[in-house]
Amino acid sequence: MVGKGSIVKYENCYYRVTRATKNTVNLGPVFGNKVEHKGIQKSEVVEAYDEWRDHWHKSETFRCM
Repeated sequence: MVGKGSIVKYENCYYRVTRATKNTVNLGPVFGNKVEHKGIQKSEVVEAYDEWRDHWHKSETFRCM
């Protein structure tokens, strides 16, 4: 179930849900507070926390921390 704070995939990019209503969500960057997409239908996003985490752990940014 997609809710506020969920990590989702939309248009082949990862986002955090900043606001969720019955049918729509607002999306922002995983790290940050800016809203990038408003009023996106829940049917257009897919929960992708595990996929994002695997991608993040393999990134150069994460390995340099």
